Amino acid sequence: MPHEEKSPALEDAFVPLLLVVLAVVLTFSTDSFLSSGNVLNVLSSMAILAIVAFGQTFVIAGGGFDLSVGAQVALHGAVGAIVMRETQSIALGLAAAVLSGVVFGLLNGLLVIALKVHPFMITLGTSVIGVGVTLILTHAESVGGLPASIAGFGVGRPLGVPWIVWLMIVCFAVSAFLLSVSPFGLRVLSSGGNREAARLAGLRVERTIVATFVLAGAFAAVAGMATTARLQSAQPTVGEGLELFSVAAVVLGGSALHGGRAAVWRTLLGVLVISVIQNGLNLNGVGDAWQEVAVGIVFILAMSAELLRRFSRLRTGRKEAPPRTTVADAPAKATVT
Repeated sequence: MPHEEKSPALEDAFVPLLLVVLAVVLTFSTDSFLSSGNVLNVLSSMAILAIVAFGQTFVIAGGGFDLSVGAQVALHGAVGAIVMRETQSIALGLAAAVLSGVVFGLLNGLLVIALKVHPFMITLGTSVIGVGVTLILTHAESVGGLPASIAGFGVGRPLGVPWIVWLMIVCFAVSAFLLSVSPFGLRVLSSGGNREAARLAGLRVERTIVATFVLAGAFAAVAGMATTARLQSAQPTVGEGLELFSVAAVVLGGSALHGGRAAVWRTLLGVLVISVIQNGLNLNGVGDAWQEVAVGIVFILAMSAELLRRFSRLRTGRKEAPPRTTVADAPAKATVT
């Protein structure tokens, strides 16, 4: 099992305290922040970002980076919509979207491994390709003519909770199990924490890294189909900005940007912080221009949180050791927190 270390109190409390401060401020500055309707609105609005961020968590945990997930949401949603329009089958549309996500993720992973170029550059390039392919497939227009039954997914509320929130919960459970419980999660964290030592331990690091990109693609496909269902059409620009927000959510939540330390529940907290800030700005009538400024501050805050965590570890004398080369030490830096 992964080595599990106790984090400094400041490190663990940072995001929860931030959420408490935001909740207190917004409770006093608005009349409806804590209303049941607004709480469900926050959960619904954060669902797409959360699903994408869950996939991004695997890539970052493995020491990678995926800037193509935003473009993928639009692409896979369009693929699914086109198949649904032609077949009038939701199941076939979903299958096509997920297959598209798996293929795109596989392409990302294979390029990263084969070219030995930083994932930042590879996924930046495939992101541009994804945008272009989406515009070609959709002719730069929305894709309509979907099965009438898909409308239920856009407005349905099982047990009074929007269906998209249930979808987010299912995706959270699956990703949390894979990363924190399954042997696959150990391989991902070991590969991200100390890649060379993981190889010496007999782990198939390249295969694991490729798998993280495939998972990110699959989650992006689910998010794309969820967006298509909500809008009752596929829009070629729906994923803009999700790649940056997903990275910010992962890092703000507490996962290490350099890999080896990650937890899906932390990512969920990061997404919640971003969504609460956006919701609070809307409730207070803040204009779009100032909301863009606030978004930039969130990104800086995410990076500051990473620096704060490193400083906290230095203060407690638990600075990460240099990479080791013995087989026994392979998973030493892999941490589920």
